[in-house]
Amino acid sequence: MGSSAPKAQTVTQKTELPAWLEDVTRENLSRADVISNRPYQAYPGQMTAGFTPEQEAAFAYTQQGIGATQPVFNEAIQTAAESANYNPLAVNAAQIGYQNVNAPNFLQGDVGAYMNPYIQNVENAALSRLEGATRQAVNRLGDQALAARAFGGSRQGIAEGVALGEAAKSAGELSANLRSQGFNQAAALMQADQQRAMQAALANQQAGLTASQVNAAQALQAQQLNQAAGLQGAQQRLAAAGQLSNLGTAYQQSRQMDAALLENIGAQRQAMNQAALDEAYARFQEQQNYPIEMLNLRLGATSATPYGTTTTGTQFVPRGNAFLSGLGTVGSTAAGLASLGRLFMGSDERMKTDIEKVGKDEETGLTMYAYRYKGDPKTYPKVVGPMAQEVEKQYPDQVAEIGGRKAVNLGFGPMRRAMNNG
Repeated sequence: MGSSAPKAQTVTQKTELPAWLEDVTRENLSRADVISNRPYQAYPGQMTAGFTPEQEAAFAYTQQGIGATQPVFNEAIQTAAESANYNPLAVNAAQIGYQNVNAPNFLQGDVGAYMNPYIQNVENAALSRLEGATRQAVNRLGDQALAARAFGGSRQGIAEGVALGEAAKSAGELSANLRSQGFNQAAALMQADQQRAMQAALANQQAGLTASQVNAAQALQAQQLNQAAGLQGAQQRLAAAGQLSNLGTAYQQSRQMDAALLENIGAQRQAMNQAALDEAYARFQEQQNYPIEMLNLRLGATSATPYGTTTTGTQFVPRGNAFLSGLGTVGSTAAGLASLGRLFMGSDERMKTDIEKVGKDEETGLTMYAYRYKGDPKTYPKVVGPMAQEVEKQYPDQVAEIGGRKAVNLGFGPMRRAMNNG
């Protein structure tokens, strides 16, 4: 039992860097220096796709449509309000008004307006004839007195006085009679006019009363017709208001559908433009990262070879695998971990992503995978190799635990062939 336990021993391992590797290392350092001194280059292209003409048209069309249907809705609201507030007028029979007809007062009339304008002329003419007859009578008295040789005597004076007195009396009676006749005729005319006016007023009152009754009946009928027509019109306006509202809503929905179609077309074109911009940016990144990827490829190819150092350590040597024996000494130092590099420790499944099966290793039957290391850009090419966990199940002596990760011997068949093919 005691002889089978592993023994601790001190192992000194010295690895010298080959001349060819020194040249490659210097070249890698030179390339790394060139890359690190390269100035920052911003991407000159466009990163985000702008709005397409269809989207701009959709935006403008939508903005133009804002409030376009408001007048229609306002008219519908007003029409509906007028119809809802319709109040039928009260239909009342028209009141018939008339004035009392009073008989005209004779004293209030103007008799002078009815006097014959020719009475004065007739009176003047009659008085003139009377005056002429009186002169003739006086002249005759003078002739008689002259013939009787009593001219200028008292008898002649008395006779002439009597003749003149009679003439004056006749003139007064004549004038009074003429004026009395004129007044009577004027009064009769005025009375006749007043009677006719009274009859006309009564006739007009009767005609007005009859017309008022007819008009009242016609007005009542017209109001009834208007009320029926107004009620029907209110119902029609209310229906029209509903149709206006429906038309406004349909118009608004139609515009929204058109705008949505335009915006959808524009969004598809915008997506295509954005994809083209993303592709251009990815190509720019590939171009920028290509020197770094090439340097990493060179570093990866040489990192598995330890640098020329001499390390001394104490280890327990397991049985049956010289590779793991040497690996324990190298893995016990930080320099050894760095020398193994990414390809050595990268076989751990936990360090990989975008994993896909690509086939089987012909000699071992292990599954080979294409993968990227976590943290690498998607533009990096995939690496081909086995999974350390699967290698450990069939060939445990080819796998070691280093720094919490499983590492596969780079000289192991699948690893070696993958490196050679890469």
